[in-house]
Amino acid sequence: MLCICEELDQAKYGLAGKVAIVEDKKAILKHTGLRSEDWLYFWDIDCRLLTGCFHSAHAEYEKIIVVYDYEVFCSEPDIREAILFHELGHLAYPVASGEQNLEAELNCDLHAVNNGYKNGLAIVLELLLKMSESLRNTLLADMTKKRLEMLYTA
Repeated sequence: MLCICEELDQAKYGLAGKVAIVEDKKAILKHTGLRSEDWLYFWDIDCRLLTGCFHSAHAEYEKIIVVYDYEVFCSEPDIREAILFHELGHLAYPVASGEQNLEAELNCDLHAVNNGYKNGLAIVLELLLKMSESLRNTLLADMTKKRLEMLYTA
């Protein structure tokens, strides 16, 4: 059974089909390779960053956006909307699981900026940079720095 937290407004987000937000901590942990919630605290990971847009197995929805903790995800509207518009950008600029595609990420960032969430996106990218440093993930850090560079020149 699919437990829907929210259906996105199709007009507001420019959607052709229905998209729902679902909270699924276990799925997010599995998708990110984290074995337990304890790792979020150990690595100082902001759980709002653990969000993804996926094909829906439920016929009523074109896509689902899976978040780790819906209440936390909604706690700061500017960040929430920046993440949502970025994730919805992946409808036009998909990235395969396990793939790194800087061009797609930049285009999705521009989707958030063009919809009025440059400030929220800046906060998200700063949190992502902090997470990449905590994880000592140089690829993520390099990609995030390039994304921030684009953001500040846009």
